[in-house]
Amino acid sequence: MEPADRESVFWIPSLQPEAVLLSAASSARGPAAALVDLTRLPGLDLRRADDGWHGLWHAGGTVHQFWLTERPSDTAAAYALTLPFDALFELRAHAARRLWRALHGRSPGRPFRAMPAQLRQLHILTLRALDARQCGESYRTIAEVLLGFRGAKTDWESDPRKNKARRLVASGQRMMRGDYRTLLHYPIKLARR
Repeated sequence: MEPADRESVFWIPSLQPEAVLLSAASSARGPAAALVDLTRLPGLDLRRADDGWHGLWHAGGTVHQFWLTERPSDTAAAYALTLPFDALFELRAHAARRLWRALHGRSPGRPFRAMPAQLRQLHILTLRALDARQCGESYRTIAEVLLGFRGAKTDWESDPRKNKARRLVASGQRMMRGDYRTLLHYPIKLARR
Protein backbone atom coordinates (compact mmCIF):
# COMPACT_ATOMS: atom_id res chain seq x y z
CA MET A 1 0.00 0.00 0.00
CA GLU A 2 1.43 3.38 -0.98
CA PRO A 3 1.77 6.02 1.78
CA ALA A 4 -0.86 8.21 0.08
CA ASP A 5 -3.29 5.28 0.07
CA ARG A 6 -2.60 4.57 3.74
CA GLU A 7 -3.80 8.05 4.70
CA SER A 8 -7.15 7.51 3.02
CA VAL A 9 -7.70 4.01 4.44
CA PHE A 10 -8.15 3.34 8.13
CA TRP A 11 -5.27 1.09 9.17
CA ILE A 12 -4.20 -0.28 12.55
CA PRO A 13 -1.46 -2.90 12.76
CA SER A 14 -2.94 -6.32 13.61
CA LEU A 15 0.33 -7.63 15.05
CA GLN A 16 0.25 -4.88 17.69
CA PRO A 17 -3.34 -5.01 18.94
CA GLU A 18 -2.35 -3.32 22.19
CA ALA A 19 -1.12 -0.23 20.33
CA VAL A 20 -4.15 2.04 20.47
CA LEU A 21 -4.73 4.77 17.88
CA LEU A 22 -5.02 8.25 19.40
CA SER A 23 -5.93 11.49 17.68
CA ALA A 24 -6.50 15.05 18.84
CA ALA A 25 -10.10 15.51 19.93
CA SER A 26 -11.89 18.30 18.09
CA SER A 27 -13.89 19.37 21.13
CA ALA A 28 -12.98 18.91 24.78
CA ARG A 29 -15.46 20.75 26.96
CA GLY A 30 -17.55 19.94 29.95
CA PRO A 31 -16.93 18.21 33.24
CA ALA A 32 -15.91 14.91 31.59
CA ALA A 33 -13.14 16.47 29.46
CA ALA A 34 -9.73 15.09 30.39
CA LEU A 35 -6.61 16.89 29.21
CA VAL A 36 -3.41 14.87 28.89
CA ASP A 37 0.12 16.05 28.18
CA LEU A 38 1.41 13.03 26.28
CA THR A 39 4.84 14.50 25.60
CA ARG A 40 5.65 14.91 29.31
CA LEU A 41 4.67 11.50 30.63
CA PRO A 42 7.46 10.09 32.81
CA GLY A 43 9.00 6.99 31.25
CA LEU A 44 7.68 7.79 27.74
CA ASP A 45 9.59 6.74 24.62
CA LEU A 46 8.00 8.69 21.74
CA ARG A 47 9.41 8.22 18.25
CA ARG A 48 8.63 9.46 14.77
CA ALA A 49 8.03 6.81 12.09
CA ASP A 50 6.82 6.75 8.48
CA ASP A 51 3.21 6.23 9.59
CA GLY A 52 3.14 8.76 12.45
CA TRP A 53 4.28 8.83 16.07
CA HIS A 54 4.68 5.70 18.17
CA GLY A 55 4.74 5.87 21.96
CA LEU A 56 5.80 3.33 24.56
CA TRP A 57 4.94 4.49 28.05
CA HIS A 58 6.37 2.57 31.01
CA ALA A 59 4.10 3.24 33.99
CA GLY A 60 3.90 1.20 37.16
CA GLY A 61 5.45 -1.95 35.71
CA THR A 62 3.16 -1.88 32.66
CA VAL A 63 4.07 -0.91 29.10
CA HIS A 64 1.34 0.99 27.25
CA GLN A 65 1.56 1.45 23.48
CA PHE A 66 -0.11 4.16 21.46
CA TRP A 67 0.12 5.50 17.97
CA LEU A 68 -0.75 8.91 16.54
CA THR A 69 -0.84 9.83 12.86
CA GLU A 70 0.10 13.43 13.74
CA ARG A 71 2.58 14.90 16.21
CA PRO A 72 1.08 15.12 19.71
CA SER A 73 0.54 18.55 21.21
CA ASP A 74 3.37 19.96 23.34
CA THR A 75 0.78 21.05 25.91
CA ALA A 76 -2.11 19.30 27.61
CA ALA A 77 -4.77 18.35 25.09
CA ALA A 78 -7.82 16.13 24.76
CA TYR A 79 -7.44 12.96 22.73
CA ALA A 80 -9.86 10.54 21.15
CA LEU A 81 -9.24 6.85 20.71
CA THR A 82 -10.27 4.80 17.66
CA LEU A 83 -11.17 1.12 18.02
CA PRO A 84 -12.14 -0.87 14.93
CA PHE A 85 -14.79 -3.56 15.29
CA ASP A 86 -12.45 -6.31 14.13
CA ALA A 87 -11.58 -9.73 15.55
CA LEU A 88 -9.14 -8.10 17.97
CA PHE A 89 -11.64 -5.60 19.39
CA GLU A 90 -11.67 -7.11 22.91
CA LEU A 91 -7.89 -6.96 23.14
CA ARG A 92 -7.77 -3.39 21.82
CA ALA A 93 -10.56 -2.25 24.18
CA HIS A 94 -8.79 -3.78 27.16
CA ALA A 95 -5.51 -2.05 26.19
CA ALA A 96 -7.39 1.26 25.80
CA ARG A 97 -8.99 0.88 29.25
CA ARG A 98 -5.63 0.10 30.87
CA LEU A 99 -4.07 3.16 29.19
CA TRP A 100 -6.94 5.39 30.32
CA ARG A 101 -6.68 4.12 33.92
CA ALA A 102 -2.90 4.69 34.00
CA LEU A 103 -3.25 8.21 32.56
CA HIS A 104 -5.62 9.01 35.43
CA GLY A 105 -3.30 7.67 38.14
CA ARG A 106 -5.18 4.43 38.70
CA SER A 107 -3.92 0.86 38.64
CA PRO A 108 -4.19 -0.46 35.08
CA GLY A 109 -5.67 -3.74 36.29
CA ARG A 110 -5.03 -7.32 35.27
CA PRO A 111 -3.46 -7.99 31.86
CA PHE A 112 -5.92 -9.36 29.30
CA ARG A 113 -3.44 -11.94 28.07
CA ALA A 114 -2.66 -13.58 31.40
CA MET A 115 -2.09 -17.17 30.31
CA PRO A 116 -3.00 -19.94 32.78
CA ALA A 117 0.02 -21.79 34.18
CA GLN A 118 -1.21 -25.12 32.77
CA LEU A 119 -1.43 -23.75 29.21
CA ARG A 120 1.97 -22.07 29.55
CA GLN A 121 3.44 -25.41 30.67
CA LEU A 122 1.85 -27.15 27.66
CA HIS A 123 3.48 -24.65 25.28
CA ILE A 124 6.84 -25.17 26.99
CA LEU A 125 6.51 -28.96 26.64
CA THR A 126 5.50 -28.53 23.00
CA LEU A 127 8.59 -26.51 22.16
CA ARG A 128 10.89 -28.84 24.10
CA ALA A 129 9.40 -31.87 22.32
CA LEU A 130 9.86 -30.17 18.94
CA ASP A 131 13.49 -29.30 19.74
CA ALA A 132 14.19 -32.88 20.82
CA ARG A 133 12.59 -34.35 17.70
CA GLN A 134 14.53 -31.98 15.43
CA CYS A 135 17.73 -33.14 17.17
CA GLY A 136 16.87 -36.72 16.19
CA GLU A 137 15.41 -38.02 19.44
CA SER A 138 12.76 -40.75 19.34
CA TYR A 139 9.22 -40.30 20.61
CA ARG A 140 10.04 -42.75 23.38
CA THR A 141 13.03 -40.69 24.55
CA ILE A 142 10.86 -37.56 24.46
CA ALA A 143 8.23 -39.32 26.59
CA GLU A 144 10.89 -40.53 29.03
CA VAL A 145 12.47 -37.10 29.51
CA LEU A 146 9.42 -34.83 29.32
CA LEU A 147 6.54 -37.04 30.43
CA GLY A 148 8.21 -39.42 32.88
CA PHE A 149 7.66 -42.70 30.97
CA ARG A 150 9.47 -45.73 32.38
CA GLY A 151 8.99 -49.23 31.05
CA ALA A 152 9.75 -51.91 28.48
CA LYS A 153 8.86 -51.94 24.77
CA THR A 154 5.55 -53.71 25.46
CA ASP A 155 4.64 -51.04 28.02
CA TRP A 156 5.49 -48.31 25.50
CA GLU A 157 3.10 -49.66 22.86
CA SER A 158 0.06 -49.28 25.12
CA ASP A 159 1.08 -46.24 27.18
CA PRO A 160 -0.93 -43.03 26.53
CA ARG A 161 2.29 -40.98 26.77
CA LYS A 162 3.30 -42.42 23.38
CA ASN A 163 0.46 -40.54 21.69
CA LYS A 164 0.96 -37.50 23.90
CA ALA A 165 4.61 -37.22 22.78
CA ARG A 166 3.48 -37.44 19.14
CA ARG A 167 0.79 -34.79 19.69
CA LEU A 168 3.32 -32.46 21.35
CA VAL A 169 5.71 -32.77 18.40
CA ALA A 170 2.89 -32.32 15.86
CA SER A 171 1.69 -29.21 17.72
CA GLY A 172 5.25 -27.86 17.75
CA GLN A 173 5.55 -28.41 14.02
CA ARG A 174 2.31 -26.46 13.43
CA MET A 175 3.64 -23.64 15.60
CA MET A 176 6.87 -23.66 13.62
CA ARG A 177 4.90 -23.33 10.36
CA GLY A 178 3.15 -20.18 11.58
CA ASP A 179 0.68 -21.12 14.31
CA TYR A 180 2.94 -19.39 16.86
CA ARG A 181 1.16 -16.19 15.76
CA THR A 182 -1.86 -17.33 17.76
CA LEU A 183 0.18 -16.54 20.89
CA LEU A 184 0.41 -12.90 19.78
CA HIS A 185 -3.38 -12.55 20.03
CA TYR A 186 -4.05 -14.86 22.98
CA PRO A 187 -6.78 -15.42 24.21
CA ILE A 188 -8.52 -14.41 20.99
CA LYS A 189 -8.58 -17.12 18.32
CA LEU A 190 -8.54 -15.67 14.82
CA ALA A 191 -10.06 -17.54 11.89
CA ARG A 192 -7.50 -19.42 9.82
CA ARG A 193 -6.92 -18.28 6.26
